[in-house]
Amino acid sequence: MHRNFINLKIGAILFLILVFYIGLFFISNLVTERQSYQQQVIRDIANEQIRPQQVIAPYLKLPYQMQTTCTNEEKKTYDCTQTVFVTLGAETADWTAQFDVSDSTYKRNIYKAISYQNTMSGKGVFKAVSNESQRNYLWDQAEIIFPIQDARGLNAKPMFNIDGKAYKFDFAEQSQGQQGFDLMHITAKQYPELIQKFQQGFKFNLQFKLEGLSEFSFIPTSYEMTYQAVGNWGDVKYDGQSLPFKKSSKKQQFSADWKNIALGKRNLDSVSKCENSQCFYQLLNNQTYSVSAVDAAYAAKDTSTTNISGISAQFLEPVNIYTQTDRAIKYGIMIIIITFGCFFLFEVLKSLKIHPVQYALVAMAQGVFFVLLLSISEYYAFAWAYLVAAIACISLITWYLYFVVQGFKAALLFGLMLSTLYGMMYLLLQSSGKTFLFGSILSFILIACVMFITRHVNWYQSEQQTI
Repeated sequence: MHRNFINLKIGAILFLILVFYIGLFFISNLVTERQSYQQQVIRDIANEQIRPQQVIAPYLKLPYQMQTTCTNEEKKTYDCTQTVFVTLGAETADWTAQFDVSDSTYKRNIYKAISYQNTMSGKGVFKAVSNESQRNYLWDQAEIIFPIQDARGLNAKPMFNIDGKAYKFDFAEQSQGQQGFDLMHITAKQYPELIQKFQQGFKFNLQFKLEGLSEFSFIPTSYEMTYQAVGNWGDVKYDGQSLPFKKSSKKQQFSADWKNIALGKRNLDSVSKCENSQCFYQLLNNQTYSVSAVDAAYAAKDTSTTNISGISAQFLEPVNIYTQTDRAIKYGIMIIIITFGCFFLFEVLKSLKIHPVQYALVAMAQGVFFVLLLSISEYYAFAWAYLVAAIACISLITWYLYFVVQGFKAALLFGLMLSTLYGMMYLLLQSSGKTFLFGSILSFILIACVMFITRHVNWYQSEQQTI
């Protein structure tokens, strides 16, 4: 019976580790639940106030008539006239976007969403419309189309400057679809003088301010395009069918530049098929952009087809407290194994018994660390929350171990060991790109330390002495 003491102690420790692991699973579910509350708030903001924005650059829509053969209800053919539309983009266009990003505009209780105010400007040239095919163009029905995902983000109707004269965009009839996509236009019927401009070509200039949530996507329609985005946010993810050829990011500043000669032509071929807002919504949401938390909240994107090509900038949280806390929980089992291992080695080397209940109390204190981390980080910065939770739990465990191990030095040694573990765990959380590398090095160092400390231990003799 005495010989089995160490084996029984190891079994008890393994059982406690299993119980602690199950406890971590429930804490992880708590993190997921709190994160779902935040995502629900973002969904509500997107539905009730403002959405992520998708903007298609203005293009010319020009109808013409062609003779064709039609079929009546009796399946008899006859000659008829059909109206067909051709879409023309700018020959060249240069766009700039200045983002003012904030996470304090839209808040509900402790939850907040990242939003932006985009001051966007563009200039370019539409070349003269050639009529080599001798088409019967209906010039009085020509119009400049400007589709915007959610016009609620506009503070005023955009002004489109054509050869020095400003024209105001108006909403097209039935422009707003069920999903909130809006079509704005300037028609030759409203401004007859534009017919000559459309025929001969013109220079344009466009400026507008647009508010959005979390992500902005720009879909060019010009045959040659440059696009520059700058703003006051450091964590930006670029996506879409064209990535910036030059980008920089600092603490509270980013800059990115694009240049492309293929996207515009591809997009024109796609938008030419759309005549209503619902078509545009389906067209844009069938693209292969990455699905962010906000996008997934209100639109399911089918990535099997790519109908339109664009440029996307998504503004990320500098520190996602729920992701960080969940990652910390994954390291929790490692910390408790190391802590129990140190206790066990202390028992073997110092011939001092530590009861399984005392093991369990220390494990519970370490579990409370993650609950404290989650609750405090919802109100304060994650780094401060981590520091406060770590100090509270390490202090409590050190104080308790003073009575368990019956010595100040041993308790302080355990406290320093726990401080080192929590410090290394924080470094692992901050180095997401090299977590696996640092984690493997840490594991090697720890097992090397254990082997070094126990290199002279006679485990058969220790089994007798532990009685």
